[in-house]
Amino acid sequence: MKFKPGATLVILLIMTLVGAAYMSLGVLDVGPTKKFAHVTLMLDSSGGLLPTSQVTMRGIKVGKVAGIQTTARGLAVSLDLDGDFSVPIASPIRVENLSGAGEQYIDFRPELIAPPYLSNGSVIPADRVAPTVTVSQLLARADALISALNPDDVRTIVSNVSAGITDNDDTLDSLATTSGLFAKMVQENRELLATLFSNVSTLTTGLGELNTGAVFSETGKMLPSVVPQFIRLIREFNALSHTGNDIFGTDEAVGDLVGKLGVYVDTLAVPLSTFATVLQPATAPLRGVKVDAGHWLDFWESTFSDAGGVRVQLTVPEWNQP
Repeated sequence: MKFKPGATLVILLIMTLVGAAYMSLGVLDVGPTKKFAHVTLMLDSSGGLLPTSQVTMRGIKVGKVAGIQTTARGLAVSLDLDGDFSVPIASPIRVENLSGAGEQYIDFRPELIAPPYLSNGSVIPADRVAPTVTVSQLLARADALISALNPDDVRTIVSNVSAGITDNDDTLDSLATTSGLFAKMVQENRELLATLFSNVSTLTTGLGELNTGAVFSETGKMLPSVVPQFIRLIREFNALSHTGNDIFGTDEAVGDLVGKLGVYVDTLAVPLSTFATVLQPATAPLRGVKVDAGHWLDFWESTFSDAGGVRVQLTVPEWNQP
């Protein structure tokens, strides 16, 4: 079927208008009735942002970056926020990467979506934005870290680890078994461990008010001077422990004495047991008698003074004179 040139041009014009409308409304999110809130975000550095970067709130797209201008102290980033979304003013802000390639976007992360909200003309200060590290900065820091490493030390560490793993399959198996048992113990005693940690937290609560840190710091300063004296005390105890050697003769003589004492005790055990059995009826009435040793100690202390004298208390009757 063939169309006339005029009809073909009309069809092409209609398809072009439909495609442009789709690109505007569906892809570019541009609509004649759509409302935006124009907000200015102050930054110390762009962090890789572009005028086409997205603006999200908890991962949901709520706007885009409209432009970036320089200021005397940094940058002013113009944001067009979708009027259908309410973004709290107190929201923390981060500049994140969409992927490892480094496409940055602005993400609002409010703890609670509640008023007051950002409105048209709002200015967000730079201190609201969390510090960000770009991919280039991260690579530069990693390069500085690697440059600071000593290749010989790294080689030594790798060699030691390799030597520790080689031909130690049984040890590694035992380590894996021990780790599994430990994990099982933690899982089975989770409530007990939680109680333990809670008790430790309770015990350590308030240590700051007791100035514990300063006490430990002062103790650490005093320990170096105390250690030599402590070692000397241990040596004195060691010397004192050998002072009584050979007082009762050699070790063999002491052993003979203890052996003979054991024989005497065994010999007297039978008669003493018989004697104790005979005395049981005579001592039965005394079993209920309780002796207050504290009372007698108080009486002794009140009677005899530290100087060796004896205190005597006399009760003198009253005498009425005529």
